[in-house]
Amino acid sequence: MALLVTGAMGHVGLEVVRQALAAGLSVVAQYRTAAPPEASGLAGDLAWVPCDLSDRRAVTALCAAHRIDACIHSAAISNEKYARPQPLATVDSNVGATANLLEAARRDSWRRFVFVSTGSVFQNSTDVSRPVLEDATPCVTNIYSTTKYCGELLTRMYRTQLDLSAAVVRISWVYGPPLVTDDPPRGPVPAFLKAALAGRPIRLPGGGDFAASFTFVTDVAAGLIAAARAGTLAHDVYHLGSGENYTARRVAEAVRAAVPGAVIELGPGTEPWTLHTRMRGPLAGERLAQDTGYRVGHSLEAGIRAFADWIRAHPETLQ
Repeated sequence: MALLVTGAMGHVGLEVVRQALAAGLSVVAQYRTAAPPEASGLAGDLAWVPCDLSDRRAVTALCAAHRIDACIHSAAISNEKYARPQPLATVDSNVGATANLLEAARRDSWRRFVFVSTGSVFQNSTDVSRPVLEDATPCVTNIYSTTKYCGELLTRMYRTQLDLSAAVVRISWVYGPPLVTDDPPRGPVPAFLKAALAGRPIRLPGGGDFAASFTFVTDVAAGLIAAARAGTLAHDVYHLGSGENYTARRVAEAVRAAVPGAVIELGPGTEPWTLHTRMRGPLAGERLAQDTGYRVGHSLEAGIRAFADWIRAHPETLQ
């Protein structure tokens, strides 16, 4: 299978590329700026292709130059912190690009299109103890979540009206290699691990009450590839996650277990993690397991332990 991975320089996209190549797939990896250093170590049937996906002609040219059977569309302006200062660019990136790719998929008869969406489309599901199932009605309130929901609607339209084998897979609070901690929307896992492994104590006046369904990046990528390769997807929407919310205090416990001697002290409240989003219930559902056989493989503790081991093997990331 020839797989187009959009946003291949991104956190999720790069891991999808790695796993797809390891599975023997032919990969067309789309990016918009210079390829990352990690890309040079990838081996297999791989083509890195620069393309502005909001440019319809550029998308047409990409598709004409490369064989494509399926697409995992993960490219996006990825959270409200970046979306709010540039609303029109966010519409172009998160909506226009999706429309261009869906039309290419219809025109060229791709066998599968997977739109990577987000739990952020449930902005009003604020009961953190109540799982959000796949048939729940989205409620969007900010720029990022609105544009992602527009992408969902377009994907559903091409599925139901134009007979394209397309589906939405929602993910939530992804963590794991590489180490990225430059803004609060990344969540407490990378921030706590980086400080702990660098030997710096963490003493925050708040944040202890924050909770989210953190998901290890290798599990996210594996689930997306499973959806792209499945013989049939019976549903238009799937949730990819553990179905459980984890508090920042539990994250701190897992980090202390992975990094003995780590000092992490948290006060009450949810900031800084809720400066750009709202807490919500965890994404939950059985559809992905039923249609692909895939389930998330890492517990929070196992994922954090694996992430800590990766950082130890790449000490330059602590600089």
